[in-house]
Order: sequence, then structure tokens, then C-alpha cells
Amino acid sequence: MSDISVKLFGAAILAVLCIVIIRKQSPDTALTLRLVVTVGLAGACIAAISPIVEYVKEIFEILGNSEKIATAALVLLKALGISLLTHVTANICRDSGEGSIAYYVELGGKAEILLLSLPL
Repeated sequence: MSDISVKLFGAAILAVLCIVIIRKQSPDTALTLRLVVTVGLAGACIAAISPIVEYVKEIFEILGNSEKIATAALVLLKALGISLLTHVTANICRDSGEGSIAYYVELGGKAEILLLSLPL
């Protein structure tokens, strides 16, 4: 397990403990803290993924920047981003008690990925 994963998981557990404690006294503050932590962890995850993007760019250079490969990889990376954002957004909705909104967020994400992949 990498150092980034340990820090990320540790921060998440610490944040959950704080939110559970704060929720008893101030549910509104706990919700705000949860959203702030979620955005922060999402940013950390995106930063952790950036070496993968750099590696993919190096592979493109080695393969001679084939347009078909570049298009497929770009679609793959965009689909990954859409799926991650959809998952996080749907979980926030579920945690807030809005399961039906979470369902439509997920449906919209799936439709977006399908639309994105049509040119392939």
C-alpha cells in the first residue's frame, strides 16, 4: 500500500469520527463538514491519479500518437472521471436521505458515459 493511500484512508477515518461526534450536537455543521471533506478527498484522489495520466501520455508517444489509440484512451479517462464523480455525488445524495436523486444522478452518469463512447 502506498504512502498516499495510508494518508487518504487515515484522513477519511479521522473525518468520519469527527463527523459522527459533531452530528449529535449540530447536524447542519456535520453535513457541511462532510461536503468539505468529500471535496478534499476527491481532490486528493485526482492528484493521486495524475501519474496514470502521465504514464498514458508516455505510451502514446511510444506508439507514435496513433489517433485511434489516443481517442480510445481519452474516452476511457473521461469515462473514469465521470464514473468517479457520479459515484461520489450519488453517495452524498444518499447520505443526505435523497435516494431517488442519487438514482437519477447514477442514471445520468451512465447515459453520459454511453454518449461519450458512441464514437468508438
